[in-house]
Amino acid sequence: MSWEKTKSVVSFKSIKKGVYLLYLFLYFCYKIIESGWAVGWLILKGSKGENGGIVEYKTTVQKSWHLVLLFNMLSMTPGSLSVDISEDGSIIEVHLLNFSDYDQFLISTKKIESLLMKAF
Repeated sequence: MSWEKTKSVVSFKSIKKGVYLLYLFLYFCYKIIESGWAVGWLILKGSKGENGGIVEYKTTVQKSWHLVLLFNMLSMTPGSLSVDISEDGSIIEVHLLNFSDYDQFLISTKKIESLLMKAF
């Protein structure tokens, strides 16, 4: 066997996916820390969760394991809890601790979903 045949080839596509995976990891860690502080602040203010509610998030993921991973990532962020997935896998029901953060929830969830699909 020559060196030419055994040399592994790293494609640009795999490097790009690795960069997106790293970015997803760092962004997700940042969101966990940020939302943890927000939940802590709500607790210190004495909130009893009366501003909470269940929202439906329409997802565009196609693979079932992407859906499960997104479902679990949403549950891991403080202040949100994934409750259910629709039969066709297009909608995730999420309970938000503070419903006034709905717009911020949509922005960060769409970004996480986009990075997830680009990384895998």
